[in-house]
Amino acid sequence: MKLMLKIIVINSFVFFSSLSIALQISILITPKQRSIYAETFKQFTQQTGIQVTTIARSDEDYKKDLPIWLLQGKNTPDVLYWHASQRLFQYAEKGVIQPITNLWHNGGFDNDFSQFKDTVTTEGEVYALPVSYYYWGLFYKKSLIKKYGDAPQTWQEFILLCETMKKDGITPIGIGTKNNWPAAAWFDYINLRINGYAFHQQILKGKISFYDPRLQTVLVEWKKLIDNHFFNNNHNELKLTELLPYLYRDKVGFILSGSFATKSFSKRMQHEITVLPFPAIANIPVTEEAPLDIFMIAKNTKQLPEAEMFIKFMANASVQADHNRRAGYLPANNKATIGEQPFIQAGAQILKSAQSVTQYLDRDTIPEFEKKVVPLLAQFMQDADIKKTTAQLEQVRKEIFEIK
Repeated sequence: MKLMLKIIVINSFVFFSSLSIALQISILITPKQRSIYAETFKQFTQQTGIQVTTIARSDEDYKKDLPIWLLQGKNTPDVLYWHASQRLFQYAEKGVIQPITNLWHNGGFDNDFSQFKDTVTTEGEVYALPVSYYYWGLFYKKSLIKKYGDAPQTWQEFILLCETMKKDGITPIGIGTKNNWPAAAWFDYINLRINGYAFHQQILKGKISFYDPRLQTVLVEWKKLIDNHFFNNNHNELKLTELLPYLYRDKVGFILSGSFATKSFSKRMQHEITVLPFPAIANIPVTEEAPLDIFMIAKNTKQLPEAEMFIKFMANASVQADHNRRAGYLPANNKATIGEQPFIQAGAQILKSAQSVTQYLDRDTIPEFEKKVVPLLAQFMQDADIKKTTAQLEQVRKEIFEIK
């Protein structure tokens, strides 16, 4: 069989592509996202002539299959969707991800993705392309909060509003901790607002004792919310998105969530719900949660030139703008235009004022630490026992980071 080659030039890059084999790309999607990726991949094929075979999985299945693909090398896709920071680094450090450092430098990606380079770089090598990111904030119903005046900007204003809502029979804060991880958002944000970005990162690297007075202050502040019954009592029985109807029906005042929740809003809710940044507690630089999604290349791919062509294609500002506009996310390329949807614009404003961003606790620390810490934070939502929780968290820190 003759091997057909096609010479393709993308933004001054010259690639030699075999047209006989499709590029396999894995994606983690909800049902509504399938057509979004299909359109993006169609554009790639039209531009390059390279066919794409999509391997789509739900969140739970994707997280099961990814280590099989990468660590066992079974039916590994050529290009894989994943998350930045420690979730990426754990595979890069095992040598199963192809570095894209040369592609990054030759393509001028330092300019286009400057704010995200640290989240895809380890040991001096770049391992992934930033594609999409989303924001976190306090979602609320405009008409409900308007009854009480302006939306709170400071922690004191937020606490006072919660107290007033509670007196009126409204649950001030809705949360669902059935899957544990939503509790981590409250730990992250209270700590980021009290102690700041650098301290937070040190915690996630195991450098700070949970007996440190600065961390004790975080738990004390969080405990006040729990002891005052600002959260719904049955949160351990619910998932985060199951709280959305309560928000719409004026049963709940605020929900701290990522913007992914907006995909569950009806058209009516999209007009009536809005979002504000987590209130300021201390007078320190603002840090926001902004988890980043990436594409990476498998080390064992047999189609490295084609995979690199896809990375280069997805790095393009217009491609990122178009893809993320349809998906309802923010484009990672800082030259890409942002979608006009109200929630996207609101998120852009929240992140515009941030001096730094984090990836969320479960992405910013090593998996072994996250898997044990997050359930303990969810349990703290149940009993608000600072002494017990501190001892348990400190034990995990010493165990995982091998501290004597």
